[in-house]
Amino acid sequence: MASLARPAGAHDFERTQVTLAFARDGSFVLDVTNDAVWLEHRLISFRNRETGAAPSFADRVVLFVDGREVRPESIETIASAPPLVTYRMRGHLLTTAQSLRWYYGLPIDPYPLTVRRADGRIVTEEIAGDAWSRPVDVSGQFAAPRIGRLGAAAAIVALLLVPVVLSARRFGGSRRRRRRGAAV
Repeated sequence: MASLARPAGAHDFERTQVTLAFARDGSFVLDVTNDAVWLEHRLISFRNRETGAAPSFADRVVLFVDGREVRPESIETIASAPPLVTYRMRGHLLTTAQSLRWYYGLPIDPYPLTVRRADGRIVTEEIAGDAWSRPVDVSGQFAAPRIGRLGAAAAIVALLLVPVVLSARRFGGSRRRRRRGAAV
């Protein structure tokens, strides 16, 4: 007798996949991929009843780091293989971050969350649909910049001033020599 049950771990309709990749400076790229038609229909149930406006996709995603919500700084839709759509979100964590919890309020079926740490380790967790992840250790992978923004700006200004100072010395020196020659 043929079984109609789908294999464990399959995500036939939603096709949800989440990848969170970190860089050494604490920046992250979060890619959330779903079936485009499923996502469009799922967002309809969250429309504003008064205005009919569709909700922002990012409003359904939560990164909770060390007890505080971290919002993405940018969100874009990137090309995916049809029928999939991927939302790419970028942002930053403090380099002192220790623990992250993840929540995505649209899926119903379980889906994989893959975390690519800046130190090369990869952590994959199966999220039970509309549920929070377990705490994910994000500590020890970030490095504070060796020079801050103010220090970097000062270095750039100094480098730009070097030719001006050298030129002024050269011009000033030749003027003094001309004066000495005229006085003799």
